[in-house]
This record gives sequence, structure tokens and C-alpha cells, in this order.
Amino acid sequence: MALDATNNVNLGGGLRDTGNEATLQNFIPEVWGASIMDYMTKNLVFANLAQDHSGMVANGGDRIHLPKHTELTASDTYGSQAVETLMDNNLAFAKTGGAEGEYTLDINQAIHSAIAITDVAQNQAGYDVMNLYTQKLGYALAKKIDAYVAIELFKNVAYNYANGTDDGTCAGNTLIMTATHDSYDLVVAGVSTMIETIHSNDSNLEDWTLVLVPKCYASLFKNSDFARYDGVGNSMGQEVPTISGYAGKLGGVNVVVNNNFQDYGAASSTQAATSTPVGNFSANGVSDESEKLLGFLVHKDALHIAYAKNMKARVQSDYHLASLSTRFVADSVYGCLITGSTTVGNKKVFAVVSPAS
Repeated sequence: MALDATNNVNLGGGLRDTGNEATLQNFIPEVWGASIMDYMTKNLVFANLAQDHSGMVANGGDRIHLPKHTELTASDTYGSQAVETLMDNNLAFAKTGGAEGEYTLDINQAIHSAIAITDVAQNQAGYDVMNLYTQKLGYALAKKIDAYVAIELFKNVAYNYANGTDDGTCAGNTLIMTATHDSYDLVVAGVSTMIETIHSNDSNLEDWTLVLVPKCYASLFKNSDFARYDGVGNSMGQEVPTISGYAGKLGGVNVVVNNNFQDYGAASSTQAATSTPVGNFSANGVSDESEKLLGFLVHKDALHIAYAKNMKARVQSDYHLASLSTRFVADSVYGCLITGSTTVGNKKVFAVVSPAS
């Protein structure tokens, strides 16, 4: 990305130069890039659940082909025949009617975040000014990437999304985890249903992550079936000892919370961030899009992400003489793919919902 240089650019710094003219010594892009990437990675929630295929485009490219694999079956080797029958008859290999299919992961998303730091601010700010703004830039990139993955997950499990007629590939994969309609309070029976759903899908508990909206996650801490509060140490004569509570797993499934869910709202085609997303998840053809989404149950093989070569968190800078400031742009180029279907054994994403009214 090239910045608009309308004035003469005078850059200083590098090689550990500490002279007065070294205006950029503390802001070398390579240092910023490492810090921004680190902070961005720490703040990703949905994207951190994805398999990273960036290595496949390390030498360039904007599309990754991922083959689909048909499940194989096993047959009896001998059946009722004697062992010697294999000496006279070769093992039979059946010809298939077609080749395996493929998924395509397109690296087609480009985002950026930019700031300008004036000379006055740079010279008068405290030592942590660099750390402060690397966090801000890293968080901005992470939030934008997560928002993209979130809306792709939403579209994957929703019917008639964006007030239209399109249905997601996994639309109809729902998991009911509350006892009453429109409730955000998870119940034990819901956890039991989740475990049954996972095993019925021929998969393991440890391969899944439950991502909940804040209100639903918070319900875990008001239910003694989920949140355990332990006295820590001696109360030292006080009536109430120190307590701690943690809800990190449900029935062996990792649980995380995210406040960056996305939806299109009711009867709308405009994407927006929300902590209480709504849509159509249980029935096709419903026009009001008012069913509450409590979260996603995501398999470890469902999400795939890739960043373009040297573009996970690139940083560029120049000096803008007209404003006497140093300008920084952090950008990222990436793509995301969600796999799976509504076929038992290949269900990889579920919409967590409440019962119908």
C-alpha cells in the first residue's frame, strides 16, 4: 500500500541511531509489525479457531484448493470363504463414477488501520507510546478479521440471511441448549443434548469449541450446575473467604465468549456487530428473522484461514511534512473458508438456539 506523499519526505533513524534527527528510531515498521501481529493474534477469537493455511501461499497466490475426502468403508476380507480363496481371486477394486471434489479458499479480504503521530506528541509522550498504539492497531485488525469470520459463520448456519432467499451450507444444524423460548440461560439438559449431538456426528468432544454470546456465557455463573466456587486459603477470621469461579469447559467441550458477533438484524440486509444476534436458524421461509442466536458449536476442522505473503500484519510509514507527523498504516490481506454440511458425520458448525415458542 503506497501512501500519498505530497511533500518532501525526510526520514531518520535506524541502525540504532540516537541523534536528534532520528525521528523514526522508535517507530521502525519491522518492530511495529511484530508487535501488532502479536497483539492481533491474541485478540482473535473466531479466527483463532481456524486452521491457518498461510504456508500454502508463502510464495504467492490468492487461492488455495483443499480436497474433499469421501468417507471410506471396510469390508470382510474372507467372509465365509477359506483363506486360500485369496490365492485364486484378486481383491476387487470398484470403480467410482467421479473424482473427489474440492473446497476453494480465496484470499480476497483487504483491511487496514492507520494513525498519524505528530512530532510534538512523539517527543513529549511517555515511553509506552509505541506499545499503546501497536495494541490499538493490532486490536483494530483483529476485530475486523473476527467480524468477517463471524458473519461467514452466521451465513453458514442461517436460512434466508440478509433478508434474502439464500440458505447457508449448514442451515438446519441447530443445537437447543436452553429450556424456554428466547432464553439465554443454559441448562444441564442442553449440555446433554450437545454431547449427544457431537457423538451422533461421529466425532470427539475435544474437537469442538462452544462460542457463546456474553449474555449466554454469563448464565453459566448463576447456575451451580456449571460454575463451581471454591474457598481459597484461610479466611483469616473473616466471615467470607476469598472465592474464585471459572467456567472453561462444559462436558469436555471448550467454552469461550465473544462480544463480536455479527448479524443482519430483523428484516434487514445491513451487517452489524451485536451481542444479541438474530436470524432464521430452525425453519426455512420465515421472514421476520427474529430467532435468537446464542452462539456457535464449531469443529476444529470447520474454519480455514490464510493470509497473503507477508500480509498478516504489514506496517508501512512515511513522514508527512505538511502536518509534521509520522503516518503509519497497518494492513492485512486474508481469506476464510468454512467447510461442512448437513450430512451426519460431516456436520462441523451448529447454531446454538432456544426452543421454538
